Amino acid sequence: MDSAYLEQLLVWRRQKEDDLHRRDSWLALAGLHWLAEGRQTAGAAVSSDVRLPPSYPGRLGEFEVRRARVFFYPAQPFLLEGLPPEGEPLRPDTTQNPTFLRVGDLTLVVIERGRRLGLRVWDNGRLKTAAQERSWYAPDSDWVIEASFEPAVGEATILVPSVTGDVSDEPLLGTAHFLLGDRSASLRAVPTDGGRLWFLFADSTNETTTYPSGRFLVAELPINGTVVLDFNRAYNPPCAFTAFATCPLPPPGNRVPFPIEAGERYQHEP
Repeated sequence: MDSAYLEQLLVWRRQKEDDLHRRDSWLALAGLHWLAEGRQTAGAAVSSDVRLPPSYPGRLGEFEVRRARVFFYPAQPFLLEGLPPEGEPLRPDTTQNPTFLRVGDLTLVVIERGRRLGLRVWDNGRLKTAAQERSWYAPDSDWVIEASFEPAVGEATILVPSVTGDVSDEPLLGTAHFLLGDRSASLRAVPTDGGRLWFLFADSTNETTTYPSGRFLVAELPINGTVVLDFNRAYNPPCAFTAFATCPLPPPGNRVPFPIEAGERYQHEP
């Protein structure tokens, strides 16, 4: 294997590991609360509608859902960072500049999933004792595969399910067709950061050595009709690290008919 490629791959994997242990990471998630229309209290008090970790104020404030927007009324404004101007709603995570409320190690943000609004909660104090690490297959150049890319026609979309039961209609960028020996497969791509190709895929290793619901793979845009699928960079969805994530699942048709023994692994329960 080319030494420059191997070094780049290992740097990328180390970055993925570091991402797990940074502030507001998946390992720091401590709660996901779906919000109802009207007001609900938030705090560490047992009587709170939105229960926060016990080390935080018994009464943080109230969240109000009104006309598909969320407003926050703090009990102790001086404790909080990131408050929007009085009377303005909290910007959800689907916007370019979400509102992050912070108090000590606690971070809260409104999330929008389909027609539902929720509150995602991080407790960064959890990172001090977090021991979870990523595990990988050994790098193998045979899993760097050139695929032909068939662009989608017009404004095509694809239905992408999620672990929450929601289904989103996402832009379809196209389909990658590839061979491994005499075996063929196709994967459809949706956009991710920078307009790159994002493949949500499943394969038979999900039953034994990789995450049960499937994995993610990001690829650069095709050049002259060819896209490089580097399965050494296949990685687990956030749901592999927390029960409070809202991961998308592979769309119908994105199951590879042979095992992809490359990329990130997962320890199944005995």
